[in-house]
Amino acid sequence: EMFARKLGVERCLLVQPSGKRGWNGGNNNNNMMMDEGESCDDEEDLSFEAASESRPQPPKDANEALLQGWDINELLNEASELPHERILKFSDLRDQVIHEITNPDKYRGVPVPSLPGFTSLIKGFRRGEMTVLTGPTGSGKTTFLGQTSLDLAEQGVNVLWGSFEIKNTRLMHKLLQQYMKDVLPIGLAEREGSMEEKKKMYEALTVLADKFDTLPMYFMKFHGGSDIDDVLDAMEYAAYVHDVEHIILDNMQFMISRDVKKMSSSFDKFDMQDIAIEKFRKFATDYNVHVTLVVHPRKEDEGAKLGISSFYGSAKATQEADTVLILQSDGKRKFVDVKKNRFDGTLGHVPLYFERKSGRYTEDAPAQAPPKTVVPNGVGVKTFNGVGHQKGRAVASSNYGDIRGQHPL
Repeated sequence: EMFARKLGVERCLLVQPSGKRGWNGGNNNNNMMMDEGESCDDEEDLSFEAASESRPQPPKDANEALLQGWDINELLNEASELPHERILKFSDLRDQVIHEITNPDKYRGVPVPSLPGFTSLIKGFRRGEMTVLTGPTGSGKTTFLGQTSLDLAEQGVNVLWGSFEIKNTRLMHKLLQQYMKDVLPIGLAEREGSMEEKKKMYEALTVLADKFDTLPMYFMKFHGGSDIDDVLDAMEYAAYVHDVEHIILDNMQFMISRDVKKMSSSFDKFDMQDIAIEKFRKFATDYNVHVTLVVHPRKEDEGAKLGISSFYGSAKATQEADTVLILQSDGKRKFVDVKKNRFDGTLGHVPLYFERKSGRYTEDAPAQAPPKTVVPNGVGVKTFNGVGHQKGRAVASSNYGDIRGQHPL
């Protein structure tokens, strides 16, 4: 099955016996006697031809059946419907449907362990599907995808990166920090300290690089505008040779920018994007891989909440996608919003908190000690039964060190 999937279904043929070699013309004795010097193939050919002449040929139509004396009613009763390769009945998929109902966990995708809340919404990434992701500029789309790709690779999923906006060296730098979950020794050569300490830090960095190199992660050599067919050719090679299961394309606008420059109108640009999305959707289905595609949003007001209609271009991207994700950010809060989930329809959002040290997101808010009340110098505050008084006016006591602690009731 894996070999057939690599070749492609359209390149595989089902070979069945013709019936010529195993049929003996009605003789139940399978051990055919041959004269000396007579070949087996000649004997079988003669036997098959003689039997074919004696076997009655079925009529080609009702008129011929009547002329030859066939029983029409018997022919009709023994007749069956001519099946169509594109038409199914419930009986054809009955066992698979029942198995999916009774074993739902087996049909869920690969989870993202570092983001359990996000996994509970989308039920993991499944092969043969396509996910589209958008978010404002600088919202952390590459950071989010880098973290999810590492989670998948650490579980043995072969991942292919296509970074058209960020160079591979910079992308790997970010992935190394996320993989280490700590700050990398940047500028080690210019750091102050003994040579022994620098040597130990360099050895630790090389050990980390060796460990990272064992991950089943591959990178395409594209940057900026690229031909879609060349990208698909590289994806096909990776799926065939490296058994890639998850492909990340970051992002659509940079990828098709070279072809878009030749277009005369915005409608042509949208058509080009729709064609590319359709090809990636078909690739995910034909090669049974998961394709994650980053699409920039339309120009929106800064801080405005994005919706499913905020994707740049026509509605093709969200229509073809099985999962639609939006990284929302208003400058203070950040969360991933699941706007479409074709698997089971679960929608919702999960908060994201960025950890600068590890370069990763976490769903748990960092623990912070409550700030103390700060009273500006020169401001007299008297308390009476837990209520502060400021120059004859009552003010509420507060644990917050900001101006709200000075507002009158």
